[in-house]
Amino acid sequence: MATKHVVGFSGGIDSQACAGWVLELFPADDVVLMNSDAGGNEHPLTEEFVRWYSANVHPVVMVSPTVADMDGRESAEIARRGLKPDDPLTFDLLAGLKKCWPSGTQQFCTTHLKLEPQRRWLREHLADVEIVRYSGVRRDESQRRKDTPERSWDAYFDCELVCPLVAWTKAECFDFCMRRRGERINPLYTMGFNRVGCAPCVNSSKADIREWAARSPEMIDKVREWEKRVGRPFFRKDKPTDPDMWIDDQVQWSRTVRGGKQFALPLVEADAASGTCVSKYGLCE
Repeated sequence: MATKHVVGFSGGIDSQACAGWVLELFPADDVVLMNSDAGGNEHPLTEEFVRWYSANVHPVVMVSPTVADMDGRESAEIARRGLKPDDPLTFDLLAGLKKCWPSGTQQFCTTHLKLEPQRRWLREHLADVEIVRYSGVRRDESQRRKDTPERSWDAYFDCELVCPLVAWTKAECFDFCMRRRGERINPLYTMGFNRVGCAPCVNSSKADIREWAARSPEMIDKVREWEKRVGRPFFRKDKPTDPDMWIDDQVQWSRTVRGGKQFALPLVEADAASGTCVSKYGLCE
């Protein structure tokens, strides 16, 4: 029985490099790439890039989260709202059911909007097939990931987990995809973004918030509507004593320097208007 090699494909460079690494090692028929739509919190350019990759490099299985992908702790609230198991689970609905937005310390968006829909699909389509999962996690991404093993057991998916890029840098991922494999990359990277999965991610940096406001203000408009619906600020406070900062406050803060005391020069706005490539990774050289 052939083993299926499964890669979560977000449209970011790490997952793209991981997919390429797996495709070079195993027969294409044994490779399964999976994309979850993050509950409607992806940028249209990311969605378009995933479709391009699926049509031109390797098919990507598209899965969407549903209310059934919750873990049962919110069953009373789900019943109160009259939701059905197959109703779409959007990013803002998830926050409403949890009564809070995800954060760096409570990243339940990954579980319910990405991992659980993929696990559900695998159970429905590959229940009797041995699988190995692959992740593009790199050790230099954060302190939390600095000791990531190359191989381990994934209890959530009940299979082996391989992280082949743990010792790679982000620059090496770009080089592998663009120069060695001759592939396109997500165009958001050439616009100056560090993160291209969710738009915006709850872990977005100050620079990324400023980029979203300058280049895709409709993403800020989306968050503003979500905040009204959920009744809580999208970005968590650093400390409980910090004042609430709603999305428009965050955008104003993102345009400042010197600890928020001085506004930065409007370079991002100028670049956005001109269409200049401002990649932080030298992608346009």
